[in-house]
Amino acid sequence: MVSSIKVLWCCLLLSLLPCRVANGHAPLVPSERFPLRVEGRFIVDRLGERVKWACVNWYGPESISFTFGGMEKLPVDEIVKRIAELGFNCVRVAYSLEAHVRNPFLEEQFVKANRFLSGKRFLDGFDAGIEALTKAGLMVIIDQHVSRAGYCCHWSQDEGLWYVPGYPEDIWIQSLVNMTRRYRGNSFVVGIDLRNEVHDLHSNPKWGNGLMMTWGDNDPKTDWAAAATRAGNRVLAENQDLIIVVMALCFGMELRPMRSHPIKLDLPNRVVYETHNYVEYQFWNLIPRDLGITFSTLRTITMLSCLALSATIFYLLRRWRRSGTGYPPKHLFLMSLGAWSALFSLIFMAMAFTTYKAACTYCKWGAQEDFLPWVYFWLLAALGGLALLVVSWRLSGMASLAELLQVDRNLLQSDESCDEETDLFRKSSGEGSGREITRPWDRGLVINLQCFMVSVILLLVCMVALLAAIFIDTYWFYERLEKTCHQNHRVVAHCLWWSHARWLDKQWGFALEEGQAFTAPIWMGEFGYLNHGSFWLQFMRRWLNGQVHSRYSLASFG
Repeated sequence: MVSSIKVLWCCLLLSLLPCRVANGHAPLVPSERFPLRVEGRFIVDRLGERVKWACVNWYGPESISFTFGGMEKLPVDEIVKRIAELGFNCVRVAYSLEAHVRNPFLEEQFVKANRFLSGKRFLDGFDAGIEALTKAGLMVIIDQHVSRAGYCCHWSQDEGLWYVPGYPEDIWIQSLVNMTRRYRGNSFVVGIDLRNEVHDLHSNPKWGNGLMMTWGDNDPKTDWAAAATRAGNRVLAENQDLIIVVMALCFGMELRPMRSHPIKLDLPNRVVYETHNYVEYQFWNLIPRDLGITFSTLRTITMLSCLALSATIFYLLRRWRRSGTGYPPKHLFLMSLGAWSALFSLIFMAMAFTTYKAACTYCKWGAQEDFLPWVYFWLLAALGGLALLVVSWRLSGMASLAELLQVDRNLLQSDESCDEETDLFRKSSGEGSGREITRPWDRGLVINLQCFMVSVILLLVCMVALLAAIFIDTYWFYERLEKTCHQNHRVVAHCLWWSHARWLDKQWGFALEEGQAFTAPIWMGEFGYLNHGSFWLQFMRRWLNGQVHSRYSLASFG
């Protein structure tokens, strides 16, 4: 990338058919083809032909500089020329409410290469950037990024909602309307991105904690769909030719509530949904990163643990068999099973709850859908284990643990041998009859039984952890999964069930399914990962290029 422009993210539209263009350049849309409309999962021009948004983000007006990045290095026309040369046909330009409301003067240090802006204000610099872009034939999507000028976005910030102290909803909507009115005569300004990366509010001195973003419940404080509908209708009332871009929940990664509550504006065929996708949005990849343990190390630890536990179980079984002891009493076995099931279920419930709380940091709505059910499952399992313990205890007729473990010494032989001939003995009844039984279950054998059961449970846990360390390891798994899918088309459906593609389909790709009430174009406004050689990025690129076939027949880009 050129040093004059900090290209933070790539913006790409997923809902288009393959469009191979010479030199990899996306085609520019002639002015006579505007305005754009939505048709199913596609964006189309005035003639009904599909249009691809191949965009780049041009940062700056939302920051404390209040102007486009690179204006201190190159003239604005030079920057725009480089954008066009790189093959983009549209630009997402961000701004803050603070910049729009205050309209501050531009500092000279930020516009040194564009002297005509010295002493000018924010709107003058914003006008200059948009004028240069549209003059070059580039489409523009205006992004209302943040309220207060500065960096965005982190879960600890209170910029997740569409309103903050000092900038209530009416100022937000009025800003969108004013921006719409300002560029209404420029047909290349094709869309308004209502708000960037909406997310839950965790803390705020004025509002307190715990405001969770919702969708479709009509809560005026949290319902993003309702707020987007209000804002979208006001924008369209000012300019009916615009596309309204609505961000997905949870930093742009969660669109599932739209399936049951799609946004319906006063004017139809205007809504495009926006998603953001980074590797850290895959929750399971946060675990090795935050805990400082790699999946490779986890595989080694769990594999060695499986071997150690298997050896322990083998030793306990061999010792049990050599002792000549029969099967444990049914009530003792059931009581042990219930006790350990309850204990381990409580441990797993605590782990599930910890995972749920961690997921809530990024997306409470998604955490409630994906992780909270596991908390309830292990709670029910714990209650089931306790019930089994109590019932088996009551059925055993024992009054106390001491009674359960007491040993009738008249039944014990002198400890001379443990072979088959001396292990059996007779218990005489009052009538002189008797029956053969094996050595009684004393305290030592009960302890061995508990060790055996714990070892079996831990072995199962380690085996599950080993499989998880293998299959959740994103870069290892997806690369090999895709090769398997290509080598054997019969297992494609099975591969997609587990693959990253299915994860994307579940989160937001479902919207591309034709003929549904929720069908709409999906615009992936941001994506990325620091390591450009990662399997995740390679898989994302292949998926976007249509090399992994899904039931939605996702199209490729040029």
